[in-house]
Amino acid sequence: MSDKMRQIEYEDLLDQVLVEYKRKGTLFYVPVIKRENHFPIGPAAGPHTQLAQNIIAAYAGGARYFELKTVQVIDGENLGIVKPCIYVSDEAYNTEWSTELTSNQALEEYIKAWYLLKVLIKEFDLGDENGFVFNMSVGYNLEGIQSQKIDYFIENMKDAYQTPIFLKCKNYTLENIDRFQNISLEYIEQIHSKLCDTISISTMHGCPVEAIEKIATYLLAEKKLNVYIKCNPTLLGFEEVRRTLDKMGYGYVAFDHEIFDEDLSFEAAVHLIKKLQNVAKEINKEFGVKLTNTFPVKITNNELVGEDMYMSGPSLYPLSIGVAAKLSEAFQGALKISYSGGADNNNIAAIYETGIQPITVSTLLLKPNGYKNLFKLNQALDKLEPIIDNKKINVEKLMKLAQDATTDNVYYKPKAKRKKILNEDYTVFCSLCKNCVDVCPNRANILIEYENEKYTIHKDALCNECGNCTHFCIAGHQPYKEKFTVFKCESDFDDSKNPGIYKTDQVIWVRYQGEVYKDKQEALSKLSDNVKEMIRQSYS
Repeated sequence: MSDKMRQIEYEDLLDQVLVEYKRKGTLFYVPVIKRENHFPIGPAAGPHTQLAQNIIAAYAGGARYFELKTVQVIDGENLGIVKPCIYVSDEAYNTEWSTELTSNQALEEYIKAWYLLKVLIKEFDLGDENGFVFNMSVGYNLEGIQSQKIDYFIENMKDAYQTPIFLKCKNYTLENIDRFQNISLEYIEQIHSKLCDTISISTMHGCPVEAIEKIATYLLAEKKLNVYIKCNPTLLGFEEVRRTLDKMGYGYVAFDHEIFDEDLSFEAAVHLIKKLQNVAKEINKEFGVKLTNTFPVKITNNELVGEDMYMSGPSLYPLSIGVAAKLSEAFQGALKISYSGGADNNNIAAIYETGIQPITVSTLLLKPNGYKNLFKLNQALDKLEPIIDNKKINVEKLMKLAQDATTDNVYYKPKAKRKKILNEDYTVFCSLCKNCVDVCPNRANILIEYENEKYTIHKDALCNECGNCTHFCIAGHQPYKEKFTVFKCESDFDDSKNPGIYKTDQVIWVRYQGEVYKDKQEALSKLSDNVKEMIRQSYS
C-alpha cells in the first residue's frame, strides 16, 4: 500500500467533472454552490490545497480564495513525513509542514486547478470566471527560496504560459471543444496564465528577524510580488498563551518556554513590519501579515508519532485573534491581515466585520462534512455586504472580539465523548455515516450507490495516509486501512494488507477476508454482487 499521492492527468480530471456535474451537480462529490456574493474565504495552505481536485472541490463548496500548500527546496520523498500526520478530535494537530509533492509536481497541480476552474465556471455558469484568487506560499529560508528549483516555481506561478502543463491543458480543451456548450475558441484563447501576484512566507519557528526581513525584501523588490509573512501565536508571550489555554480547558497541552525565547518578539515584529511596509509602499506593492501559523506543542498522548506536533483549530482561535488584535492596536488598524486560526461559522462574520480579509480554514474542513463546511461559512457571511476596498481594520471591534474569544463556550474543550458503533462487516458494507468521504481532502473515500443502498469504497492511488478519516469513523475503524480498496498498480496491491482489488483487462487480483486470489475466476467468485457493482462504479 502506498502512502504517496498520485497525480491525476488534466484530461482525466476534466472528463470526470464534465460527466459528474451533468449527472449529479457535484464536483468531486461536493455539491456545487452557485453564489452571487463572493467572499474572500477558502482553504488555508494545507491538505486541501495540495492537489487539483482538492481545489476544485473547495470551489464547489464555496471557496473563492485559495492559499496554496507551501513549497520549499526540500520536497517529495526527501521530506520524510511519518504517517499518519493529522489528528483531529476537537482541536487539531499535524506533523506535516509543506507539500508532499515535488515543487514541479505542485506547480502542475496548481496550473491544472487554475485552468479547470476557468473552464468549469464558464461552462456551467458558476459565476465570475475571474472571481477567485490563488495565493502561493513558500519557505523556509532565503537560500532555498532563491534556488533554481523554487525560483522556477515562483516565476511560473506568476505566469504559466510557457509551461508544458499549461499548454497541455489548453490543447486538450481545444481538442475537445465540441463537448462544451458555453466554451468557445475565443474564450479558450483568452484564458490568462497569471496565477499569482501574492505570496505568503513561511519560516521555521525561531527564524531570526534579519532572515525574515531579507526574504520579504527579496520577494517584494526583486520578484515584484505582494507579500504576507506568517506570524506565530508566540507573539502573545508565554504567560498569556499558557493562561488562555488553561482557562479554556486545554491545560493538558504542553509546550516549551524556549519556543517563545527563540521566536520573534512582539517588539521586534512591530519594527520589522514597519520597515517592510515602507519597502512595499516605495515600489507600490502590498505588504501584510498572515495570522497565524500553527503552534508547536508536545506529543504527550500518542496523538501522532514523534515528539512534537503543530496545534490548530478551536484552541488556536483565541490565540490567533489575540495576536491580530494586539498587532492591529499597535498599527492603529493600518496593517493588512490575512487570517487563519480557528475560523468557523460561529465567528467568521465577526472576524470579517473587523475588516480582516481573506479568511482561510483548515481544521474545519477536516471535520465531518469536509468541504461542505465552506457553505456554512458563506451562509454566516451572507447577512453582510462584501467589503470591496478595505483600508483599515476596525481596532475597537477586533479588540472586543479577542476579549470575547477567551470567554466563549464554543471554544472551550468539550467533554462529550465520541460514540463508538461496531459493525461486523465494516470493510465492505459500512454505510453508517459517510464521514470518511467528507473529511478526506483528497477524495480517496468515495460513495457508491447500489439498489437503494449506499456504501463507501477506498481508492488507494488518491490516498497519502494522512489518517484524518480515522478520527471521524463512528465505528472506531481506520477507513484508509480497512475499507475495500481499489488499487491502481500491482506493487501497491502487494504492499498492502487492505481487502481490495487490482484489475486490468488481463488480470483480476482480489484480497478478501485475509486471503489473496490471483486466478481471475476464483477472485470474482469471492465477491458478492454488491461488491462487484461497487468495483464497477469505482472504475467507471
